[in-house]
Amino acid sequence: MTQAIPAELERYRAEIDRLDTALIEALSRRFEIVRAVGILKAERNMEVVQSKRAQAVIDRAAALAQEKNLDPALIRKIYALMIDHAHKLENDILETHASAPKDPS
Repeated sequence: MTQAIPAELERYRAEIDRLDTALIEALSRRFEIVRAVGILKAERNMEVVQSKRAQAVIDRAAALAQEKNLDPALIRKIYALMIDHAHKLENDILETHASAPKDPS
């Protein structure tokens, strides 16, 4: 026998769905910026991985998590994944930039 889902649970689920949409939209915007950073780094012949910056971003996120009563270890893992993906995107851009024909002018 199937239990009816309480209206309160449905409201919570709807709010979670709205938050998930906002998270995905924020991630999409973040990676748009990462791509712009990758292009800038390629044009300026900069290293993709800047370890000090990556660690600072992770540390900042963990501190914000602590302030908001979130598990800093979880946030560190999430940010490490996002930064790894950002580095992959930037490396892809760098490789594309390096193999593109150069303007002879």
